[in-house]
Amino acid sequence: MTGDVAESGAAREYERARELLAPLGLPVHVLPGNHDDQDALAAHLGWEDVHGYAVKVGGIRVIALDSTRPGFDDGRLPTERLEWLESELAADLTPTVLAMHHPPLLTGIESLDRLGIAAAERAALRSVIAASPHVLRVVAGHVHRAAFGTLGSCGVVAAPAAHLEARLEIGGTILDLEEASPGFALHVTLGDACTTHVQTVTTAA
Repeated sequence: MTGDVAESGAAREYERARELLAPLGLPVHVLPGNHDDQDALAAHLGWEDVHGYAVKVGGIRVIALDSTRPGFDDGRLPTERLEWLESELAADLTPTVLAMHHPPLLTGIESLDRLGIAAAERAALRSVIAASPHVLRVVAGHVHRAAFGTLGSCGVVAAPAAHLEARLEIGGTILDLEEASPGFALHVTLGDACTTHVQTVTTAA
């Protein structure tokens, strides 16, 4: 789960998330978003790392990289965080998916892009990934809509909104959220390839 598990960071929201996730019967790996309270997230779902963590999922490795800065909506990738990522990638050449909250791409929707990661830090991340061709994909959330791009030669996928979707208005300067069917991204790894499916969730009337 690439962040914003909660809206306000209240304990009851994380308790509800645990209730909803429990029937899956699968391991759940989380990282914080700009709406999350990191202490509450750690207490209820296990996040407790300074920069991130790595975990094996089937035949791949997932690295969860924190892109948040508490108290702000935009993302940050300071030097020490990128150095941590570089070290993790060099330590294991297993095919890897990098998970973040803020996607390292521009959507063309100015109101969203102002809340992303600064150009210099996106460029620094691109350099780290370029030296690690075993990174199959960067997956993220934050932008409240499905979006696809590249960071150098690596694909970047932002998952669709779970509730309110950002309106598609290229060049728009005001963040306009509207009701939409929730959705999720399913990343399927087959050997050294990764394919992403975006699935809308429909509910009975």
